Amino acid sequence: MQENILHFFQTLATPALDFVFEAITFLGEEYVAIAIISWVYWNFSKKEGIILALVFMISTFINQFTKILFHTQRPFMVLENIEGKRQATATGYSFPSGHAQGASTLYYSLFLIFKRQWILICAIILAFLVAISRVYLGVHWPIDVTFGLIFGFLIPFLFYSVLHKNYENAEHFQSLLIKILLSAYFLSTLLFLYNFFIYQNELEFNDAYKVLGVFTGTILGYFFQEKQVRFAVEQKTKAKIIRYALGIATTIGLLIGLKILFAAPLIFLYLRYLIVGAWITGFYPMLGVKLRLFEKCKCEKKF
Repeated sequence: MQENILHFFQTLATPALDFVFEAITFLGEEYVAIAIISWVYWNFSKKEGIILALVFMISTFINQFTKILFHTQRPFMVLENIEGKRQATATGYSFPSGHAQGASTLYYSLFLIFKRQWILICAIILAFLVAISRVYLGVHWPIDVTFGLIFGFLIPFLFYSVLHKNYENAEHFQSLLIKILLSAYFLSTLLFLYNFFIYQNELEFNDAYKVLGVFTGTILGYFFQEKQVRFAVEQKTKAKIIRYALGIATTIGLLIGLKILFAAPLIFLYLRYLIVGAWITGFYPMLGVKLRLFEKCKCEKKF
């Protein structure tokens, strides 16, 4: 059944459709997530921004944990007559689809933040289009995107309200973030041991290192920001445009520059994403306050 669906999409393939679906699949990739989360965090609401980032990273971590646990090969790797397109985005294992799960988590979380019916409709449409694009491109099985969508909509539903309720109590929120991060490391350690003793280091962990790195950096950067910076998003429109453009440019510059600077070992991959996460939530707001692109929050310190 799954092979038939893949073959059906392959028969539809044309250069024009390839371009369309490659553009659609981009909506589920890290640069789009960074752009949206950063805008919410820097320009709309620090509270909603950090909660959006946390929900997205929890979803991404669960996705990576499940991928490694099942270590399913992608269709173009096992089926001779399936061509894998945009393979640069098909890193790691196949089940469940990271693009489908990430897109549904990101866009559904935006609905939970803004509470607009049209955002929910757009979230559903975009998530399903991203899911279809992954099957069309031959980089995922239909079951991969199906469970990616299920997990992607379920995780914000479960975690958003919990994080939202705990945010106003600084001590509870800090404790919750630490517990979430420690849980991620504990589960990752179990996976590493599973890999070492059962598979003799045959499983691929590259994407897991990325997720752990950005997860850690985002939380540490947020803690630093609350202790030392405490920025406020309120500012004139011109300042918001400048700080967002500068922030995105420097973030992408860090991603690309650190990739060139740091060599192949996985620890450098982890450090690269840790730095980027800490930059977005902590160190760029600190720079922005100094440049007067952000105002200092007049509220009491949370931590």
